[in-house]
Amino acid sequence: MDSIRSLLVGIAVACVAHAASAQDLERAARLFDRHCAVCHGADRGGYIAPALNRDETTLAPAQVAGTILSGQPATLMPQHPSWRGALSAKDRDLLAALVTTQPKLELSWGIDEIRASLEVLADESTLTPAPRYRIDAIDDLMAVMSRGRHAAGDEAKVLFFDGRTHRLVGEVPTGFAPHLMDFHPTQARWAYVRDDMGYVHKVDLFSMQAVRRVRAGLNGTSLAVSRDGRFVAAGSYVPHTMVILDADTLEPVRLLELAGEDPDGRWVEADSGVILATPRANVFVVALEQAGQVWIVDLDRPEFPVTAIAGVGRHLHDGFLSPDGRYFVVSSYDDHLNAVIDLDEKRIVRRIPAGCQPHLGSGAVIRSNGRLLGIGTNIGEADCKSFEVTVFDMESFEPVARIPVAGPTESPAAHPDAPYIIVDIVGTGPNANKIQLIDKHSLELVRTIEVAGALSHSHFPEYTARGDFFYVSARYRGDRSLGRPAGQLVIYDSRTLAEVRSIPVDVPAGVFSRARSRAVVVGMRPDA
Repeated sequence: MDSIRSLLVGIAVACVAHAASAQDLERAARLFDRHCAVCHGADRGGYIAPALNRDETTLAPAQVAGTILSGQPATLMPQHPSWRGALSAKDRDLLAALVTTQPKLELSWGIDEIRASLEVLADESTLTPAPRYRIDAIDDLMAVMSRGRHAAGDEAKVLFFDGRTHRLVGEVPTGFAPHLMDFHPTQARWAYVRDDMGYVHKVDLFSMQAVRRVRAGLNGTSLAVSRDGRFVAAGSYVPHTMVILDADTLEPVRLLELAGEDPDGRWVEADSGVILATPRANVFVVALEQAGQVWIVDLDRPEFPVTAIAGVGRHLHDGFLSPDGRYFVVSSYDDHLNAVIDLDEKRIVRRIPAGCQPHLGSGAVIRSNGRLLGIGTNIGEADCKSFEVTVFDMESFEPVARIPVAGPTESPAAHPDAPYIIVDIVGTGPNANKIQLIDKHSLELVRTIEVAGALSHSHFPEYTARGDFFYVSARYRGDRSLGRPAGQLVIYDSRTLAEVRSIPVDVPAGVFSRARSRAVVVGMRPDA
C-alpha cells in the first residue's frame, strides 16, 4: 500500500511539474511575442535581428539571459535597465530557456486572418477637408520613423515635420516600430505605413491620425501603392506572402504565396523584398529574396496574374525604377551585382558588378553632364576589402565610376536642385557616424560629415521637397541606459552643409519626403 501511495504521489508531483513547465513555456512565448518578435521574427526565425531558436542560437541559456540584461551595444537591442518593471529575473530566464530549447515556429496568416484583423479607427466622413496645421504645400511634409526604445509602445510613432521650417506638425502612433512609408499618388491626404509587426496603417495627413489598420503579415517591411491609387501591396517575411489590399478600405483582395525555383534549381519559399509600382503599366513589381525571382503582378486582369522572371540573382533585396518606369534595377546580395530587368519585355537585360553585397536602398538617379546616371551602394560583408559607390549609365547600364567610400553604405539620396549625392556610412565600425557627399558632376567624394552626437549610426538621408535641406537619422542605440537620448534627427543646409538643427527622436530610422509620391525614383522630378 505504501508503495502504491508513493507511486501516486510521484505521479502527482510529475504532473504538477509538467503543468508548471507548460505554463512557463506559454508565458515565455507571450514574453517573446511582446518584447522580441518585432525584431527577431514572430516565428523566432530572424527578421531585422538574428534568429532565436534552438537550432540557430549558439549561446547557452545563461549567455542569452546575460545578453537580455546587458543589451548589444551599437545595435537596436536595449539594455535591461531601460526595461525596468517589464522583465523580472525569472522572465529573463524563461526567455533564455525558450530561445535555447524550442524550435522555430511554422506560422500561417491567411486572407481570412488578414480580413479579421482589419480595424476602423476613425470615421473618415468627419475628417477635416484641409490640413489642420500651417504648411505652404503638402509636399513639404517630411516623415520620420521613430522606432522607440523597445520597438513597441507609445514611443513607436511616425513624426511629421514641415520641411521648410522644421517644425513638428504631427505625430501618429503605430504601436510597433514603423519601418516604411508610401504615399497615395493622387489624393494628397493619404499615406500608408508598414510597421515591423506586419500592420499596414492608413494615415490621414490632414488630421494626422491613423484611420484604419490591418495586419498584412506577422513581420514584413515592403509596401507600395499602385500608380492609379486603387491598391496597396504589402509583402511579408513571416509568413512568405504578399497581400494586395483595397487602398480605400484596406480589405484584402488577393494573397500571393511567395515561392519558386531559385537560381540553383531548388524550390524555396521567399521573403518579400522590395515592392514597387511603375507608371508604365498598372502592375506591382516584387522581388522574391531567396527564390531569386522578380514577379510582375497585373492589376488590370482578374485574379491579378503573375509573370515570373527567374534566375535574377541569389538573395534579392532592394531596387528602384528608371524615371520612365521601364527598367527595374534590383540588388543581388550573394552575387555582388545589380540586375536590370526590362519590364516591357519581361527579361533580364544586364548584370552590373556592384562590390560587396549591394544594397540600393530606395535608389537614386541623377543628371550629370548630359547623362542619366544610377547610383548603387553596397552594405558590405565581414571580409569586404573595399567599399564603394557604383555609378552606372541608365541607358546602357555600363559602369561609369566606382567611388571609394569610408564603409558600408545603405541609402543614397539625391535631388535635382542639390549639388551632392549623399551616402550614409552604416554598420558598427568607427565611421558609422558619418555621411559622405559626392559631387554630382565630377563624381568625386568631396566632403565627409561626422553627424553630431551619433555614437553608432547615422543614416537614411533624405532631401526636402525643394532640395534646400536634408534630414539624417542619427541614433545611439535602443535605449537611454547611459543617460543619453536614444537619437537625434539632424538637419543640414544642402548647399553650405552647415547643421541647421538637431531634434531629439527616440531611435529614428527611415525618413520619407511627401514629394516621393510624385516621383518615380529618388533624385528626379516627376516630369523627368
